[in-house]
Amino acid sequence: MTSSRFLELEKRIGELRHSFLPPLFDPTVLYEEIVYEHTRAFRVLAHAEFESYIEDRVLEVLDTAFSVWKADGAISVSLLAVVAYRESAPSIPESLNDAAARPAKYPTLEGRIEAARTDFHRYVRKQNHGIKEKNLLRLLLSVGLQEVEINPGWLDVTETWATARGDAAHKGAKVQVRPDPQKELKTVNDVLDGFRGLDNIMASK
Repeated sequence: MTSSRFLELEKRIGELRHSFLPPLFDPTVLYEEIVYEHTRAFRVLAHAEFESYIEDRVLEVLDTAFSVWKADGAISVSLLAVVAYRESAPSIPESLNDAAARPAKYPTLEGRIEAARTDFHRYVRKQNHGIKEKNLLRLLLSVGLQEVEINPGWLDVTETWATARGDAAHKGAKVQVRPDPQKELKTVNDVLDGFRGLDNIMASK
C-alpha cells in the first residue's frame, strides 16, 4: 500500500514539473537559456524532495514499529534491523550486580532499543546528505530492507542523477552541459518510480 508521504512526494514532483519545465518539449533541444536554467532548478528541487521523502519515510517506518513494540511487545523487522545495524552498541555486563550498579553503561533491552532509535533519528536528520547509493543503503538497510529488495539498476540511475544534481547546485552554468528538459523529466520519473517500489516494500517492515 502506497504511503501518504509518497503521495505527497508524487504531487510535489508534478508541481515542480509544471512550474519549471516547458509544457511542450522541442525535439531539437534548442531552447532559450532561461529554459536550461529552469531545468537545473527543477533538478535541484526534485532532489531535495526525494531526500526529504526518504528521510521522513524511514523514520515513519521505524517509529511505527517502535510504537507497536511498546504497545504489545511485537518486534518487527525494522526494529530488529535498526538495533542490528547500530555501530556502537553497549557491551554486555559480566554480572547482574554490574548491570544494576551501572545502568548507564549496561542499559536494559528497552534502553538499547530506544538508544538505537534515537541514534538513527539523529543520523537521518543531521548526518544524511543526499540520495546517492551509500546514503540510500544506510537508510534502507537500517529499517529492514534487504539488498535483494533494492534494484541495482535504479541505484545506478539515481547515483548518476544525484551526481549531476551536485554539479547543478555547486558549479556555474558556464561549465555545465545544457540539460535536456525532456530527458531530465524522464530521469526524475524513473527515480520516482523506484521510490514508489521501495515505499511499498517498507510498508511490510
